[in-house]
Amino acid sequence: MKKWVLAAAAAVGLAGSANAAVITLQSITNNGLNDNTFRYQGTLGPDEGLRSGDRLVIYDFNGYIANSIFSPSPNVVATTELTSSDPVTPGFTDDPNVVNLVFTYVGPDFRNENGPFAPLDFNGLGARSTFRFVVADAFFTQTTKNNPNGLPGGSNTPVFTLGNVSVPNAIPEPATWAMMLGGFGLLGAATRRRARVAQVTA
Repeated sequence: MKKWVLAAAAAVGLAGSANAAVITLQSITNNGLNDNTFRYQGTLGPDEGLRSGDRLVIYDFNGYIANSIFSPSPNVVATTELTSSDPVTPGFTDDPNVVNLVFTYVGPDFRNENGPFAPLDFNGLGARSTFRFVVADAFFTQTTKNNPNGLPGGSNTPVFTLGNVSVPNAIPEPATWAMMLGGFGLLGAATRRRARVAQVTA
């Protein structure tokens, strides 16, 4: 699994990549025909905390199985939407026909002052898809700055992060196709060889 490190950071309050949230695909579990569970993990940067309303959006989760989105925490509400008002990673779009996964924090203020802290890992967010192959798409996070007041981006100011993450896709990636075609080629060569051997020994 690839770790897609965050790109985009700049004016308009976007977080620098050194301290930004990172979201990665943790695992894919096959539950049977056309049923695959995608689980995501992430890391809050040292200068990031959470306030009620902060959120994570994973764009264009292809093959979404209705009502399958989940969160292990009662402080994180898991919902879906077709389009988001949040910015999308440059080079990607928000397809209005494909579901976005939305995880919204509704708990008490969490490490949102007197930072920085050690980076914090979290996991267990996800959903099920009819597809198993993956492709890179965009994610967005809104978290809360915890730097002491008086420093740039002081406590309780919002932090917006854009990046890439793996999502389900109906079509295998080019590398997967290459392996499949190579396998078919070897199978064909072995079959032809067996046919020739049979003709010689008959």
